[in-house]
Amino acid sequence: MLMEEGGLMDEYRQNEKPLCGDFVSKVIANALKMGCNNACMKRIVAAPTAGACGVMPAVLVTYFREYGVEEDRMIEAMYVVAGIGQVIANRASLAGASGGCQAEIGSASGMAAAAICSVRGGSEAQMGYACAMALKNLMGLVCDPVAGLVEVPCVKRNVGGAVNALDAADMALAGIISQIPVDQVIDAMGEVGIKMDVSLRETSLGGVAVSPRGIEIAEKLGM
Repeated sequence: MLMEEGGLMDEYRQNEKPLCGDFVSKVIANALKMGCNNACMKRIVAAPTAGACGVMPAVLVTYFREYGVEEDRMIEAMYVVAGIGQVIANRASLAGASGGCQAEIGSASGMAAAAICSVRGGSEAQMGYACAMALKNLMGLVCDPVAGLVEVPCVKRNVGGAVNALDAADMALAGIISQIPVDQVIDAMGEVGIKMDVSLRETSLGGVAVSPRGIEIAEKLGM
């Protein structure tokens, strides 16, 4: 079933009128496909991690294909991504084992928000606001993979991270600001990660990993 999720979203988009609209539904489908590629051990780019590999491609590649943006502008956006990712890595964490899923999907969402803001012509300040708002929306997100595998709930969290990046970027481009500066948001995220119980940091000892269904799946897999 995991392999079919992106295709199911494509089929739904073609046969129905998605609540999110055509572009966002394509972003959802592409995030699912990339997350499933990772789960099935296909070739992916860790951006910033394997578990969060679907967020940035879903946002940036989909936009590039839909709107025919110049390649140079997309390359510039990747520099924005790299810079913000480095700041997050230095001031907080990019690893679920040390900071929870906020460090993976959250970081990817913040990076994607700033990048798509850049592609749309946003200022440096707006890129920072977009990243800050995306990070705040996902702050405290735990890492609780069922059976220790990067599938449930990880794949669908890539969708949440991608859509979150879009709404944060749109707010920033509309002139809405983050009252907390992006560096301070990153620092707060790092603090939250440190305070997060170890059971919620990729150990599969908390969250949905220990739900009745999560335990059932793990036992079935012999994990």
